[in-house]
Amino acid sequence: MSLPRLHASTEDATKIARILRGALRLQVEHVPLVRGPEGPGEHVLVLDVPGEDERVELLAEPSGAATAEGYALRVRPMSRVQMAELFALAERLDDPSSTVPPPAESGLPEHDGGDERDDTFVDHAIVPSELRSGPRAWIGKDDSYIPPSIPPGPTSSEPPTAAFLPAPAAPVASVDPRIGRTIGSRYRIEALLGSGAAAAVYRALHLDLQRPVAVKILHLQNQSDPQFVRRFKSEALAASKLEHVNVARVLDFGQDATGELYLVMELLTGKSLEAVLTQAGRVGQRRAVDIAIQACRALAFAHDEGIIHRDVKPENIMVLAHRDDDGALQDLVKVCDFGLAKLRDPDPEQGELTVAGMLCGSPAYMSPEQATGEALDARTDVYSLGVTLFESLTGQMPHEAHSLAELFLKKMTVPARPVSQLVPGVHPALEQLVLATLETDPRRRPADARALLAALRSVRAALPPDPQA
Repeated sequence: MSLPRLHASTEDATKIARILRGALRLQVEHVPLVRGPEGPGEHVLVLDVPGEDERVELLAEPSGAATAEGYALRVRPMSRVQMAELFALAERLDDPSSTVPPPAESGLPEHDGGDERDDTFVDHAIVPSELRSGPRAWIGKDDSYIPPSIPPGPTSSEPPTAAFLPAPAAPVASVDPRIGRTIGSRYRIEALLGSGAAAAVYRALHLDLQRPVAVKILHLQNQSDPQFVRRFKSEALAASKLEHVNVARVLDFGQDATGELYLVMELLTGKSLEAVLTQAGRVGQRRAVDIAIQACRALAFAHDEGIIHRDVKPENIMVLAHRDDDGALQDLVKVCDFGLAKLRDPDPEQGELTVAGMLCGSPAYMSPEQATGEALDARTDVYSLGVTLFESLTGQMPHEAHSLAELFLKKMTVPARPVSQLVPGVHPALEQLVLATLETDPRRRPADARALLAALRSVRAALPPDPQA
C-alpha cells in the first residue's frame, strides 16, 4: 500500500534525534515540513540524517494544529525491527562520539532481514525508557493514541529543498471511518482506545446484550500479511482456551463482511501496572507480591493448558478496583494480550508461527534465552514476571544498560542487582525469590508459574503490612 509522503525540512541532528525518540515513544512531535500533510490518515515521514548518507522513514499521523516549530505529527516506527535501529541512531546523533557495540560482537543473533513484526501492539516506549537508568520515564497507554490507517491520497515526490515554518493553522481533523460502524453484525464501534503496529482497539457496544466490549481490529494494511493474520488468529485461539478470573476474556472472533479480522474482549476498567508504576514509581512489598500472585495464577493456568505468554510485562497486567465478599476494596489483576502466546501443541492449520531465532517480546522483560532465539518453555514467563516484580518493588530494572546489545549481554552474563541495593529493608526471602526468577540459567529458576506461585504465597505470609496500606 502506497502512503502519501512527507519530507522534513530540517537536518538539525538534535531535532531529528528528538523526532526519533518521539517515534519510539509513539508520541506527538512538531516537525518542520517542506509541504504539509495531504489530509488525515497515515503518511510516511522522510528524514535526511545529517552527516550520513542515510534517510529514515517513519509512519506519521497529523495530530493537531501546526505551530512555529512545525506540524503536529504522531510518529511511530515502520516496524518492530526498526526500533533498535532508531534508538541507536538517536544515541549517535545526540552524541556522535559514542559507539554502541553491535549485537554480532556480543554473541547475539544477527537479524536475517526477515520481518519481525509479530506482535499485535507496539510496546510503548520500550527502548529508550526501559534502557534508561534512574527514575522511571514511561509513556503510558493514555499517551499512546495512534489513529488507524485510512486510504491514502496521492504520493508526493517533492524533495526537501527549503525550510518551512508554517503559520498558525486550524487543527487537522483525524476522522476514524470505523466510528459508528457495526462490525460482525452486532458490535457498534464507539471510540478508539489505542492502537499499535498491527491492530487498533475500540470501545464498542454489543447490540444484542447492550453491554460494552473491547474490539481489536487488524489494521487494513496488515490484512494481506499472512504472518500478521496467523498471529492474530493465534491470539484468538490461545486466549479462547483461557477461562480464568485473572485472564482477560476473549468473547468472540471473526471476519467482517468487509474482510476485516476482529477479536472481541471484555472491556476492563482500570489501569495497567505500567500506569500504576508511572504514577507511584514503585509499590509496597505486599502489594507487589499480591499483584504478582494473581498474575502468576493466570500464567499457571495458561502453562497447564500448554500456553506460554512470552510477553509478560507491566503493560499487559491490568489492575482493577474490586470489592471482596466483605465489601473491602482490593486489586483484581487481569493478564492481557496473548498476541505472542506460544502453543506447545499449535493448530496444524496455522503451522509454526515462530521462526527460529526470531526476537519476540519487549527487550527489558525478555529472558536471556528469548533474547538469543532459543527454544522457550514456561520459565521464560517466570523470568519476565520476575523483571516485572523487581520493577514493581524498585521502580527500576534489574540491569542498567544504554543499548540493546549491552542489555542482552548483561542478561546473559551478569547477575541481576539485589533489590536491597535499591530498596533497603526489603524482606530477605522476597529478595531471594526475585533473584531466583532472574537467574541466567533457566534450570535455576522456578520450574513454571505454579512453582513460582507456591513460593510467592510462602513469602507473602512472612511480609509485614505495607506502610499506609
